[in-house]
Order: sequence, then structure tokens, then C-alpha cells
Amino acid sequence: MGGPLTAAGGDAGAAAVEPLRPQPPPDPKTMARWYQLEALERAVRGNTVAFLETGSGKTLIAVMLLRAYAHRVRRPDSRRFAVFLVPTVVLVGQQARVVEQHTDLVVKQFYGEMGVDFWDAATWRGVLEDGEVLVMTPQILLDNLRHSFFRLQDIALLIFDECHHARGNTPYACIFKEFYHPQLNSSASDPLPRIFGMSASLIYSKDLNRDKYSKQISEIENLMNSKVYTVDSESALSEYIPFASTKIVHFDDSNISSELHANILSCLNRLTKKHIEALDGKLHGSSLENAKQRISKLRRTFEYCIYDLGVWLAAKAAEVQSYKENILSFWGETLDKNVEGFIRNYSEEVHRELSCFLKNGHIGENFPADSQDWILTPKRVITSIVLEPLLSSIHQMSGWNVKHMAGNRSGLLSQRRKNHTEIVESFRKGKVHIIIATQILEEGLDVPSCNLVIRFDQSATVCSFIQSRGRARMENSDYLLLVGRGDVEAHTKAKKFLASGQIMREESLRLGSISCQQLENTLCEDTYYRVDSTRAIVTLNSSVPLIHFFCSKLPSDEYFKPLPRFDIDKASGTCTLHLPKSSPVQTVNVEGEVSILKETVCLKACQELHAIGALTDSLLPELDVPCDEEPDIGMISLEGCPKTASPTDILLALKCDLGSDFTSSSFKLPGGQDNASVTMKYVGIIHLNQEQYEVVILTNTKDGPFCRCILKNSIVWTPHNNMFYVVSGFLDLHANSLLPQHDGTVVIYKDYFKTRHGLTLTFENQPLLAASKLVKVRNFLHKCYSKKEKEPGGRYSVELPPELCRIIMSPVSANNLHIFSYVPSIMFRIQCMLLSVKLKVQLGPTVQQFDVPILEALTTKKCQEEFSQESLETLGDSFLKYVTTRHLFSEYRLQHEGILTKMKKNLISNAALCQLACSSNLVGYIHAEEFNPKNWIIPCLDYDDRANHKISFLAPNGMYSQRKMSIKSKRIADSVEALIGAYLSTAGEKAAFLLMKSLGMNIEFHTEIPVERKISTKAEEFINVRSLEGMLSYKFNDSLLLLEALTHGSYQTSGPTPCYQVDIKASIISI
Repeated sequence: MGGPLTAAGGDAGAAAVEPLRPQPPPDPKTMARWYQLEALERAVRGNTVAFLETGSGKTLIAVMLLRAYAHRVRRPDSRRFAVFLVPTVVLVGQQARVVEQHTDLVVKQFYGEMGVDFWDAATWRGVLEDGEVLVMTPQILLDNLRHSFFRLQDIALLIFDECHHARGNTPYACIFKEFYHPQLNSSASDPLPRIFGMSASLIYSKDLNRDKYSKQISEIENLMNSKVYTVDSESALSEYIPFASTKIVHFDDSNISSELHANILSCLNRLTKKHIEALDGKLHGSSLENAKQRISKLRRTFEYCIYDLGVWLAAKAAEVQSYKENILSFWGETLDKNVEGFIRNYSEEVHRELSCFLKNGHIGENFPADSQDWILTPKRVITSIVLEPLLSSIHQMSGWNVKHMAGNRSGLLSQRRKNHTEIVESFRKGKVHIIIATQILEEGLDVPSCNLVIRFDQSATVCSFIQSRGRARMENSDYLLLVGRGDVEAHTKAKKFLASGQIMREESLRLGSISCQQLENTLCEDTYYRVDSTRAIVTLNSSVPLIHFFCSKLPSDEYFKPLPRFDIDKASGTCTLHLPKSSPVQTVNVEGEVSILKETVCLKACQELHAIGALTDSLLPELDVPCDEEPDIGMISLEGCPKTASPTDILLALKCDLGSDFTSSSFKLPGGQDNASVTMKYVGIIHLNQEQYEVVILTNTKDGPFCRCILKNSIVWTPHNNMFYVVSGFLDLHANSLLPQHDGTVVIYKDYFKTRHGLTLTFENQPLLAASKLVKVRNFLHKCYSKKEKEPGGRYSVELPPELCRIIMSPVSANNLHIFSYVPSIMFRIQCMLLSVKLKVQLGPTVQQFDVPILEALTTKKCQEEFSQESLETLGDSFLKYVTTRHLFSEYRLQHEGILTKMKKNLISNAALCQLACSSNLVGYIHAEEFNPKNWIIPCLDYDDRANHKISFLAPNGMYSQRKMSIKSKRIADSVEALIGAYLSTAGEKAAFLLMKSLGMNIEFHTEIPVERKISTKAEEFINVRSLEGMLSYKFNDSLLLLEALTHGSYQTSGPTPCYQVDIKASIISI
């Protein structure tokens, strides 16, 4: 299955396909040691576990193997990928950086803080589009295999860092038991990934028997279907890597008198009893039990500190737990505020009492200190926490920076991954001198600058001993074991730990010639459930975590966290699982083997939840509701709509019933003088042929000799400056009259027009015309416009030679001229009314049967008219939510309100409503901008700038617009809601619902919701129904609905009473 070794990790063809890929770094084989090359050769030939000392370069072997397999994972030629598994989050970034440094492959990192638990198949497919090496923790890969987001055959190379974790039911082991070996033992021809493991210790147990060593090495080989590679002895590596000098340092026990010790414990017991008794009457139910358990746990922690660390550190531990920020971190979760207060009070009083037993003075007055960089490795996290202030308080170490590190899984002052990285990086740079760390630093973390490791507590396992010793990487470094003086057992165990490495090497070499044995199929039919369509699987091992994960996604609040509850009867071998009341499945019962009852009942529950759709086909909680892909609409552009003007013909066709929009033939002009109103009268149809058009329209302008009486009160046009004027009379001035200039000079009118406009006046004796500019056309539909127009006439503003004027209209009075300025606003309103009528026709006869004026619903607030859609939008929005909620409640009764809320959002969100409007060609009918007469297109005038003279026809669905107009998607959605409100307010619920259906909404209108009652409980047993009905002034036909409305999800006692989140789902009814 392995490929040939290559220097660059791929062939020239792959490089030619992707010219933008950076050149691969130098081949690490040129600097590899002999045993690394030997291990690489073994790994290329077959599955291999590299058992080598810490610091010997196992990761480099993995990198060289990745380069050898690069042609099998490189995009776009291959769809397979490599996976690099590491046991801790801290190692994800470290190993990813090493792979990126020595290969040109695309490396991606994954860990829990990225939210990968909530990713779906589509998200993972996107990751795999360009990811060639995926570095992650093993639980992420295991979950992906179980949910069938990954397939084992998709992985070309699978690397296990710290592979001694492949034991029991750990994620490493489950990957092999649930997926690798079933596929290995099957007849399927799907390829299996190459396996490569790395570890500095193959033994994880406490047993130091040689036979047990051989058995455990054989088990890990069989499980991983791999053979161990190692060297003959430690001396073979000593030439390349430094080994720490192991020294046993004896210490004396504390000389605290037995009487003092008894007094301290008596004080601790007294305080514990006092604070537990104080809980009675102040806390109740689960809160009371929770607080008692936590105080008891703290008492055991303080007692441990007194026995093993001394009174000073025990007092320091109590002080740490009395601070608010520390107590939250200690438990790893948010506590009930009342419980938290009692715990802090208890810790504070313990600290105060223990401090009374301390003597005055300084710690470590005779403490010798040098400048070495240390790593101190205690077993308990609380020890690492309290040792930091101890070492910092020693006078001789006042200039040293001390930091502690605790694993993320621990609740004790758990630090985030970023903090761990910063501490280690500061240690490398010499800014931190001492790290007090638990097991988190034992596994693979590269700390090259350390020259002293002190094993504070005795190592629990061989693996822990070897891993912690490997942190001392510098030349002449020391590994100190603290052993109590006279503790023969601990001394003997330390000696055996020192010899364990050589024993493991010898046993590995002895087993080298024995082939791996196939494991029996651990997946029996009653131990797993598989979805046929996706191949997703849940097993006994994963069923309990999956049920907990499912419950965590149910509705919750600050007072209630949904959790499963188990009732186990060992005598009868039965188990009942009680799920939260918001779960569609309430109880599950099983009989079976007592040791796996909890796993069995959870497996059955997973099967039932999947059967009703509460778990997806990927066996995950329904975290979201599938919906069609919706583009980010943003602004809708109406640019490119057909032009309405025709260059040589005019056509205005109305073939529809004007309906209710014209039942009232008048409307007001808020911006006109004295609240002017418009009354329309239908006079029939006027037909004009081409000849009549030329006579009526084109001949209404004239250029030539006129009678003086025609010029007075006329509208003229001056081509030389393209201006329109109103002529009020004649002046006693002519072309040779004097014209005063602004600069004080004087010229005659004839010279002025010659100089300014290049015109020569030929009729010098004609009197000049007294003229003023036309009244400015305004938007008289604007609701706030109140400025009075200046009446035309009065003092003239310009003098015009008659020969430069063209008469447009004569005679016309000043008042009539002012009324003409209303025409654009009137025509625009008529145009909008016609469009609203056209929209009703477009929506179809089902909606057209209702006599509903809809112009208001199509007019946005931005238009600044006397009416807008705002009120109708509010009404329509509420009705839309109400109808949608009833529909979802009736169709999806088994879903909890969280899912229903998401489904409702997908149906009636602004994006969804905007999409419906676009699909229904509704957008062009919305009036989204204030009317501007300057941009108004005058009907029947030629605005076509094309050179040809072909007749243009308006498309049936064309809009009256010749410019770009953009509408926000939110405004479009509001218009849909306003239309619903218009039909609701005028024609009732049925009309509004039919409009929703005509727009394409896939919902049903449920006038009544049948409620299936399976409850024999009487509401009166829990609440005073009559009293509550009196308070509400309402009589309930079914008093159980009142009980449900008052039952919170936290009420988890056994019984059939549902909570309001389940049956009523009032939290999603938004009306």
C-alpha cells in the first residue's frame, strides 16, 4: 500500500498542475539520522509504530512519511488526504507548524474551540476541498467517522502521535475497533489508510512485570495492525540526543505534631459540618444536594493539602477557592449563584482558621537557588496552583518568574490553549524560569531549553515516568525524583521505572517476527445502530455522549440545563431513561446486562430519536432547519427596464377593471395651496391618428409674425438659452435702449445680445417683452411641504426681444399657470394607482376577487406622502408570524420550540420574503423613493436617443422607469407584509392567507389546532385553577393548558405534566 520514497514528496507532473504552489522545502532526509531513515523505510513498507525516546525525532519520521505520500493526497489529482492525530489541543498547533515547515502540503488544524462539534457534512466537505493534511485531536476524527462525514477509505495516511493511548475505549482505540478492523475483516475492496504510530513508551499501566510488558506491546500491535520499530538500546541514541541524569532525592516528612495535626483536622471537620448544616432551609432540592457535594469535595481537597503539602499550602488552597473568579474556574462550569456564595463563604472561613495555625516568618530562609530553568511536575492540579505562590514567595527566587499550567479538561483554574502556548514560549525565551505543570507537559510538547525536571509526586505509570523525564532536553540536564526517606516501596518502584525502557525495547524486538493477529469483530448487531442512507453509526461507546449532546441542544436558560436522568434497577436488570420534557421522546426502557444498562438504554433512545427525526441521518441533533440557498439580495436594481416613450407613435392601453382603487375619484395634494384636491372624471377613450396628432400636438407651437395681443400672457421659449418664460406685457424699451450692467457700465441691448449670445437683432424698433421665469414645479404629494409659491406676474425679471422667442402657449393666466404645476404630481399619483391595479391582476383571480386598495401598502415611508405602508406592515407582520406559527405547530408537533423558531425564521425572514417578492415580480410595483418632478418622464414625449425610427412597444410586465432604481431587501420584505396587512384589514383572514399562497408561501391556514391529550393528571392537583382564572378574568375550557403554561422546563419530576416549551410553545408565537 505504500508508495516509493521521493525527495520532494511528489512528482514533476503534480508541480506542473499547480504552478502557484510554493516550492517544497529542503528534503529532511538529508539531515535525518540512520534510525530515522530505517524507521521511514519500515513505515513505507507497512504499518509501523516508532518506539523511540523523547527528543529522538519521531515527528521528523512522520514528516518524511508525509512527503513520501504527498502524491497520494495532493490536490487536485487526489481526493484523499492525510490525518495527523495528537492527544492534546496544545500539540495540534505544534505538529501542524512542523509539517508546514518541512512540506509544501496544505495543512489545516482542528480542535474543539473552533466549534467543530456543530459542523455539518457540507462544512466538512468545504474543508476537504483544499486540505491535504488535517491535524486534529482523535475525538474529532472519531466523531466524523461516526457521523459519516469522513470515510476511512478517504484517508491515505493516518498518523497517531503518542499512540500508547490506543487502549480500552479511548478515541484512538475506538477508531480501530469501530472502523478499521471491521473494514479490514470485511470483503470490501475499499483501501485502508497507512498507519504510523509514535510513542516514547508503549506501556501505560502501573504493572512492572516483564510478561505484562510483552502482553501490552502485543495488544497495541494487534489493535493498530502495526509492528513496532525500535533500537537495540539507549546507547544507540545517546550519540544524537542528550539523556537526563536521573537522581533520587530523599526528603523528610513534615514534623507537625500529632496533636496539632488532630486539631487542624478537627477544625476542618467542624467548619464543614457547620456550613453543610447551614444549607438546610436556605437551599432545596437539587441545589441543596449540589451544594453539599461540592463542600464535601472541597473538604477532601483541603485535607489532601494538609497531609501532603502542609498547613501553609492548605491555607493557600482555601484562599484561592474563596475568590469569585477562581471558584468558577475550579468547577469548570457556571454555578447557581446561591450555591456559589455558600462555597466561597466556606473556603474563606477555612482559610481564616488555617492561617491561625501558621507561625510568623519567611518560607525558605535557607533555600539555595541557582539560575536553572525548571519544570516541576505534580500529579494534582491543585498542587500546581498552590506551588506557584509558594515558590514566588521565596526570597532567593524573587527575580524568577513562576507559572503553573493545568489541563483544559480540569475544572481547576482551567487555562485556555492560548495561555499554555504563551507560557511555553516565554519559557523558551527565558522570560519564565519555572513551570509547574501537570500531565499536560508530559506528552510531546517541545520544551528544548529545560535543564531540570523535578518529579514532585511519584509517577503513577511507566508512561508518565518516561514522558516527564523526556522534558529535560538540554545537555547535562537532571531528572530528580522526590522519594520519602525510608519509603522502600517508592524507592524500589523508581528503580524499576528506570529499567522499564530497556525491557520494552527487548520485548518489542522479540515480538518483531510475530505477525499481527486480527481482532474479533467488536460490533455485534445489538451493540450499534447504523443509518443505511448515510452509514452514520452510534455504538454503545458513543450512545451516552450523544444523548448528553442531544439534551444540551434542547431549550435551556440560566435556571435550567436539560440533562438525561437514569433510573437503574440492578436487581431486575432494567433501566429507564428520562429525557427532558422538551424532547419528543420522554422515556425509554430496556432490560439487559447491568454493567452496560446506561449505554444500552441510550442506544435505544438514539434509535427512537432518529426514527422521529429528532436526530438527523448523520445522527446529530437537528441544530438547524434545511432551507434553499438564498443569495444576499441587499439592493434590487431595476436598471434596464423597457422605455415607455415611442418616437413616432403613442399608445396608452388599459385593459383591466380599475376596481376599488378608483372608487374614490379624488385625492388631496398636501403640498398645494389651501389643501388643494384633485377630482378625476372618466370621459372615455380618445383615438388620435398620426395626422390628428400632428395637428393637435405638433402645431401648437408657432414661429413667425404674431399679433401683439397673443404675446401677452403667453409662455415662450428662447432657443438661445433653452429657457421658458411667462410674458406679462410690453416695455417702453427697444434694441437700442440702454442696459445697466452689474459692474456699473452701460451697454445697449443690441450689443449685449451680440456680445453675450452671438445674436444680431434685426428688428431694432420692436418693444422688448417683460417676462419672468416659469413657476418651479414641485412635488405637491409631499406631506410636509407648505411653502407658498410666488404668484407669477408682478415685477418682470428679464427683458426679451420678441424675435428671439417661440410661443408655446397663449393665452394663459397666472392662476392657470400655477395650477399646471400640479400636473406632474397628479400624473405620478395616477400612474401609481394604475400600477397597483395591474399588480392585483398579476397576482391572479384568487386574490383579485377581493376589493382591496393596495396603493398604501406599496408606498414606503421614504416617499414622504400623506400615507405609507408602516401601519399595514406592522399588522401584516404580526398576522404572518401568527399564521406561520400555527402552521408549524400543527405540522411539526414533535419538534421543540428551538427548531420551530428556526423553521419560522426560514419561512418569514426578510431574505425569504424578499425572495418571494422577486419570484412574484412584485418589486417593480413598490414606490420606494420620493417623487422628483425633475426626473419625471412626461408621457408621449420622445426620450429615445436612438438613431432609428422604429416603433417601440412596452413589454407586458414593464415598469415605468428609464433610470436605475435600487430598493433595499428589507423594504421589499416590509412591502410583502404591508400587502398582507392590507388584505387582512379590508377583506379578512381568508383574503390575507390567499394572498400569502399566491406569493408562493408553502403554509396552511389552520383555524383550529387539534390537541392530543394523553394526560390523566388534573390541573387542580398542582395549581389553584379558580384563583388563577379569577386573576386572568378568563375561563379555560381545558385547565391543563393553564398548568402547562405555568410549568417551566426545569420541572423534571416524573409524571405526565408537560412544560410550556413543549405543547404550547408560546415563546415562538409573536403576536
